[in-house]
Amino acid sequence: MATDSRRSIASQFFMDEEGDTGGQSLKLETLSDKVVELLNQAHLLTKDSQKINNLKQVQELIVNRDSNLLDSFLDEMLQFQNDKSADVKKFVVGFIEEACKKDNELLSNVVLHLNMMLSDVTQNVAVVKKVILCNTQLYKVALKWICKSKTIREEMESTWDVMTEMKNKIKAMLDSENDGIRTHVIKFLEMLIVVLSNRTPDSEVPKKLDGDVSLDQIPQNHPILRYEDLKNEGQNTFENLLKFIASPSITSVNLMATMGTMTTIGKQRPSLMSKVVQAFEALHVNLPPTLAKSQVSSVRKNLKMQLLSLLRHPSSAEFHAQITTLLSDLGASQQEISKNIAKPVESAKRTRTEEETSPSTTKKAKVSEEPAEPSTSGVVVKQSKTSDTDIMADEIKPLLNVENVANIVLLSMVALPDTMPVHFQATYTPVESAGTGQQIKHLSRMMATQFVAAGFKPTLAKTDEAGASGDGDVKDKEIAQGIQTLVGGHTVGQQKEEKKKSAQAMIPLATTTKGVRRIKLFKLAEVTKPLSEAQSKALTISAVQRILNAEKKVMMCGINETRAKIIIGLVTQFGEELANLLKDFIFEDLRNRSDLAFAWIYQEYAKYQGYMPKFREPSIDNYDKCLCDLLEGVKVRDTREGLFSHLILQAPLLTPKALEILREYCEEESHVYIGMSTLRDLVLKRPADQYNYLIVLLDLAFHERPDVRNQAVQFTKRLYEKPNLKDSIESFALECLKNLLHEKPSQRVVDRCPNLLGDNAETWTEETIKMCLTLYLALLPMNHKLIHELATVYVATSPLIKRTVLRVLENPVRGMGMSSPELLLLVENCPKGAETLITRMLHILTDKAPPSPELVKRVRDLYHKRVSDVRFLIPVLIGLEKKEVIAALPKLIKLNPIVVKEVFHRLLMSHQGDNSAGQSPLSPAELLIALHNIDSSKCDMKSIIKATSLCFNERTIYTQEVLAVVMQQLMEQNPIPTLLMRTVIQSLSMYPRLIGFVMNILQRLIIKQVWKQKKIWEGFVKCCQRTKPQSFQVLLQLPPQQLKNVFEMTPDLKEPLLEHVKAFTMHQRAHVPKAVMQVLESEDQKPAEMKTDENVVPKKIEDEKKQEKVSHLGQEDIYKQKIAEERLKQQRLLKERLAKERQLKQEEEEKQKMQTEQKNVSVESEEKDAEAAMETNEPSQESQQIKEEPMET
Repeated sequence: MATDSRRSIASQFFMDEEGDTGGQSLKLETLSDKVVELLNQAHLLTKDSQKINNLKQVQELIVNRDSNLLDSFLDEMLQFQNDKSADVKKFVVGFIEEACKKDNELLSNVVLHLNMMLSDVTQNVAVVKKVILCNTQLYKVALKWICKSKTIREEMESTWDVMTEMKNKIKAMLDSENDGIRTHVIKFLEMLIVVLSNRTPDSEVPKKLDGDVSLDQIPQNHPILRYEDLKNEGQNTFENLLKFIASPSITSVNLMATMGTMTTIGKQRPSLMSKVVQAFEALHVNLPPTLAKSQVSSVRKNLKMQLLSLLRHPSSAEFHAQITTLLSDLGASQQEISKNIAKPVESAKRTRTEEETSPSTTKKAKVSEEPAEPSTSGVVVKQSKTSDTDIMADEIKPLLNVENVANIVLLSMVALPDTMPVHFQATYTPVESAGTGQQIKHLSRMMATQFVAAGFKPTLAKTDEAGASGDGDVKDKEIAQGIQTLVGGHTVGQQKEEKKKSAQAMIPLATTTKGVRRIKLFKLAEVTKPLSEAQSKALTISAVQRILNAEKKVMMCGINETRAKIIIGLVTQFGEELANLLKDFIFEDLRNRSDLAFAWIYQEYAKYQGYMPKFREPSIDNYDKCLCDLLEGVKVRDTREGLFSHLILQAPLLTPKALEILREYCEEESHVYIGMSTLRDLVLKRPADQYNYLIVLLDLAFHERPDVRNQAVQFTKRLYEKPNLKDSIESFALECLKNLLHEKPSQRVVDRCPNLLGDNAETWTEETIKMCLTLYLALLPMNHKLIHELATVYVATSPLIKRTVLRVLENPVRGMGMSSPELLLLVENCPKGAETLITRMLHILTDKAPPSPELVKRVRDLYHKRVSDVRFLIPVLIGLEKKEVIAALPKLIKLNPIVVKEVFHRLLMSHQGDNSAGQSPLSPAELLIALHNIDSSKCDMKSIIKATSLCFNERTIYTQEVLAVVMQQLMEQNPIPTLLMRTVIQSLSMYPRLIGFVMNILQRLIIKQVWKQKKIWEGFVKCCQRTKPQSFQVLLQLPPQQLKNVFEMTPDLKEPLLEHVKAFTMHQRAHVPKAVMQVLESEDQKPAEMKTDENVVPKKIEDEKKQEKVSHLGQEDIYKQKIAEERLKQQRLLKERLAKERQLKQEEEEKQKMQTEQKNVSVESEEKDAEAAMETNEPSQESQQIKEEPMET
């Protein structure tokens, strides 16, 4: 009857069935009453299907119909997680997922339940799978909830810590023995990689996942969601997935699931497409050897399907060659490949999706694009360096010639098995394009994949191995609050209180001795013998040992807590050897017996506080020894780092020795992060001893090792935001900074650095200077007023310290920004001696951004009123006016060449396409013109020439058009700048096409009577000499006197110009002035008259004969005549050389005669004879050189 009654209530509510069934029709007044009735029925039902049916009805009421009831009945629904039925537990997990999607605030109430179900080692596999699937959805919900929340609450931080803990547990399940669990973990990792990476415009996201959160939606300065940690988490997860797919022991089910995951990642995050394709290449070559023939076939079909899916994605265009080659090997036809190749971006599908995009979606896209400030953010990073596989493939490809391939085949024939392996038979496909370049390239990539998988490195690869700290971002936080859920009418919190009371009320052994005394009536002492101390101790140890060994039996009986109370009570009271026994027992299985460790610590603390019967005076020594021994053992044995931190945080009192152990833990390279996190939690959660813990953290911020020091500084910066801690941190940082005022390192610094021994302890080193600076500089962006004290200390320090300060100043100053009022005040009131410091700050601030007007104003005032060093203006050159820059140029170009190059870089940077630093006040042409117009009295000509050369080196900026403008404007000036002709010649050497423009310049210079300025006239002649024969027309326009001067300066122009004129027609020659012709002819006769030789006819007579013959001879005769003249010239030169040789020989003979005369001179002493001999040897060497000279001529 009861069952029928319950079924009637449900049917009346959901199916509206009417009828009177013997008074069983009940009219429920409210939804709440209906929910209570259904929950009570569910508790009484024994069949799982009926119980789940009732719970589904409750879910429909409190989730979908009236969500306000969720808070009221959430705990009652969560009670069913302890049900024996796996189906009921799975339903509860599904209910948690739906409830959290409906109301995100419920996450803080349910995550502990999910974590408990996930951590239970006895949990049903199906339930574990359901929890993993639930986490796949709730991780995104939690991330979105925390990201979009305007105010950050404590429950959000604790919720995120539990979510992180569950995430790490699920990732560890990738090594689970169950195949299904591993498959679910793979899907979870897929979600993790997609969420913790940036979404790009070409990401192919399904419509149902369009609202999911991604890394680009998370602010980089979020207090809980650390952007960099999440980005690294996504990268590491993807790398682990790549290792998993390449595992030789992977099953076919996991392999196909991972292939699908990789395809999804490649389509949703196209920046990872290259790694996905490379992973598929490696998989195709190295299929797991454990697969059966049928499994190999299935895996190959699946791989083909995934590659075709990738091929359809537009971002796979650059990998088409690799994908199509793989598909050909997998048996895909060319028609099938071409059918699936991605269409252009302007496809109909993409157009449709763009049209359907709502304004809100575009707004989200814009918002998501804003935080992408760094060049590399999240996992979405374009791979900048070539992989080892690509490098090795490039090395192998040239070696795959016919001879080498034939040798490889012949060598491999020896190792072939007698029968064809099943694996080879299943994967072999005939090569269609053997011998083609594409097939050779594919073969080289396959071989490179094999070599890299075997551990070989390419010869050209630069190995950059950096040890990663693994699970460095994992934070294990224990929630000390009890989970308030109804279990049999009592809460779990109440049960814990009852356990504590029962532990405190445990009957001591002394009461049993009183009971023994009551039995004296029975004369027990007469039949018993007293035990010796050794026997008593041995029996006690054996008794405790038996209790410890009965662990499994006690767990089966459900009295594990009672056993723990007995063990802890005995060890606390009798200690010594029992304590060592319990300690060894705990360390044998640290994870499962950690509850004994916590109970032991609490019991020792209760004994120290006097909460237990006093057998002896309470002392902290036992508690201290217990805590320190456990911490030492956990530190060595706990590889997952969570238990040590939990033990520290849960300990009721931390002794000085325990703090020292924590400090040593923080100094270990693998535990730096988790140790610092623990210290931070102690500072925040234990106000009573807050200062002691802060001192330890600050002391680590003054550590000699950079990794420890930097990590401590990061955590100290977070605590600096707390008002009650700010003064203590600031005073410690200032104290560290003021150590630099001493001439030598203080004793505190020396004690920190063991390598400072002997003489080294008397001098500062770069490392010791950074120790004193790191914390103070890290606080600068958070408190800009500290910059004044830094400047004061800088002025009073040594040059080495100043150089180190300048090197490490970049990040703090960038964090302050040029709009900082304190920084502007420091620039305005520059202390004497801090000019270099302020200049360095200005360079850092204006390196990648234009200077602000306020900064330019203060630097200008500082330059004009106090410090006249022109180097102050370099960082703000872009912000100055044109006339100010031109006025400062003479001083600027006289600086160090490196500094001058920096000046020109800043002035010309905006003209190279880089407008990040602002627009230059001078154009390139104006800058070069200004350099030409610099007064030589203000700057030497050598510096001006070097400055113009720097301009000419920038070919991308100073094009031929710019140089033409410069020369044009310089030509129009009066007087003409001295360096004009040098610029003309240099421009012509850079751009030969300017020859016509240069000829025009030269003609205009003749009009301006260029010969009146000596330097420019010399440049004019040199330019004409370099531009012949084009310059001949310009030279003919010169007045006769100036043309004569040209020939005197450069005689080699005479003959070519005369030949040029003689080649004119009679009509053209008539336009040449007679005075010019006379200069040409007279200048042509002088050299011939000066040469007198017996066999040479005077030049004048020859010229007259030539003129007579020219009229009678044709062109052919003229050519023969020129050849004869050339021969005469050669004969004349030969005779001159012979005459010179004869003269040299005569000089040689005379010198030899002089040498023989010197040798015959008598010398009085032996020493003078030796000196004379040396003197005679030297002329012989000179004569040898003279002998060689004719040979050279």
